Amino acid sequence: MPVVLVLCFVTAIALTLYALVFLRALLVNDKGTDLARTAVKGAHTLDRVLFERYEDIQVFATDRSLLEGKHEEQAKRLRQYKELYGYYSWIGTTDAAGHIMAATEPGDPSMASRSGPPAWFETIRETRRVHLEVVSGSGETGPEVIFSAPLDDPRRDFHGAVISRMPLEQLRAILDEEGEVQEEKDAIDWILLDREGVVLLQKSQPIGVAPSLSRAQAVSFKRAAEGPERNGFVEELREQDGNPIVTGFARTGGYRDFSGFGWTVLVQLDRAHAYAPINKLVWMVGLIGLLVLAPLTGFGISASRKLARERQDLLQARQELEKSITELARSNSDLQQFAYVASHDLQEPLRMVASYTQLLAKRYKGKLDNDADEFIAFAVNGANRMQALIQDLLAFSRVDTQGQHFEATSVETLLGYAVDNLKGGIEESGAVVTHDPLPTVMADERQLLHLLQNLLSNAIKFRGQDPPLIHIAAEQRDDQWQFSVRDNGIGIDPQYAERIFVIFQRLHTNAEYPGTGIGLSLCKKIVERHGGRIWMESQLGQGATFFFTLRVRDMPS
Repeated sequence: MPVVLVLCFVTAIALTLYALVFLRALLVNDKGTDLARTAVKGAHTLDRVLFERYEDIQVFATDRSLLEGKHEEQAKRLRQYKELYGYYSWIGTTDAAGHIMAATEPGDPSMASRSGPPAWFETIRETRRVHLEVVSGSGETGPEVIFSAPLDDPRRDFHGAVISRMPLEQLRAILDEEGEVQEEKDAIDWILLDREGVVLLQKSQPIGVAPSLSRAQAVSFKRAAEGPERNGFVEELREQDGNPIVTGFARTGGYRDFSGFGWTVLVQLDRAHAYAPINKLVWMVGLIGLLVLAPLTGFGISASRKLARERQDLLQARQELEKSITELARSNSDLQQFAYVASHDLQEPLRMVASYTQLLAKRYKGKLDNDADEFIAFAVNGANRMQALIQDLLAFSRVDTQGQHFEATSVETLLGYAVDNLKGGIEESGAVVTHDPLPTVMADERQLLHLLQNLLSNAIKFRGQDPPLIHIAAEQRDDQWQFSVRDNGIGIDPQYAERIFVIFQRLHTNAEYPGTGIGLSLCKKIVERHGGRIWMESQLGQGATFFFTLRVRDMPS
């Protein structure tokens, strides 16, 4: 009988250990899959952002002001592009010989100290296609991506090139954000490598430090290099200290006609962190197994199997839920990307229509009858209005995709910038802008400036007979700042208080008050991205007050 009990006890312990080993393998596989999924999301996001920059350089290259404008006009337009897009450290144009003609800042490091044009310039002059390459950059900016495209006139004659430089540090926030979704976000490390395995960016590596990963010893890089569709996870040793790690990997594969760079994204976690929960469980159950009798151990085995099945069911349910969420996010991303690309694709034919109708107006004005002059004026005006509409649509689609990280922002300082930007309209209308003391909030500075400028511009546009009197105030209510922009303009019927925030909804004709009908819907989208809401209170002929809220957030120390 004792022998039988001992055998039962040993068998129960063996079965318990087997169940724990099986559960450990399941949890490790689950963690590796999570790391691989994070790497895939990071690679897809990098492809999308680089594709948008690839589209940007083509937009710059079709801007006729960069081809035909004077140097001062070109420099002004380039600075506008740099401020609007926010990703670039430098944008410039060259003549047909490769000499810098206009730029956002003096000089281009890639063309300095050379007896002739760089190789990429010769490439686009011969191919007349967009060229991309990664350069080492300076100690301040680190590696950069250079986008260049030819400046051709309508007859396809080569007049030079437009160049933009985007620091790879702009991509750090994207990879940081993907790593933060993991439970062990502080222990997660990510690495971005080029086709040859050279480190471009690393979470734990500042600019200027030599690459810390060798391609020859990185199993994960070799696996990812087998093809653009290769992704997964491996267990390997970190070269620097020899510690075992779990690495999720994925490779960028481009987007549409943009072939991409073939970069590899690695997301790493020390194996000790990945194994810690199950190791604790193994030790605990092992000690308990030594203290209990065989019947209790058998009961524990049965219970653990049941729990494992239930956990597997929960894991499967969670994976299905995550898949649904991922599909929804991808659908929303595709819709935003469609709006972005469609707007880009609309600009080129529209720009050609506007250019040639303006040319007709300039060349034949007064040479035809009055009806012809009037018809040409209608065409020019329509093209200009459509260009304004497309630019507003682009700004609307970029609120979520190209928003900056929130940082401490002085609303009072931004209001001063907005007033300076609207100086012409304020002086023409005789408007008076006053304000109470305004707080410092955590916000996207560029988007908050756009919000204030839109509300001030509307107050000036929809004025009555008297000069506009505009007052901005703020008060803290619980965990929110409530801002108000009050004017003495024509006012709005209360029945339209919600309709005015719907895109393309206008209460007046374009002849009465020009505009695209997107301004207030853009304001609403900006406020909602900041976790607030926006509304209006008004009566016809009694002015209007626009309110919006921003959450009170902790300031960085």
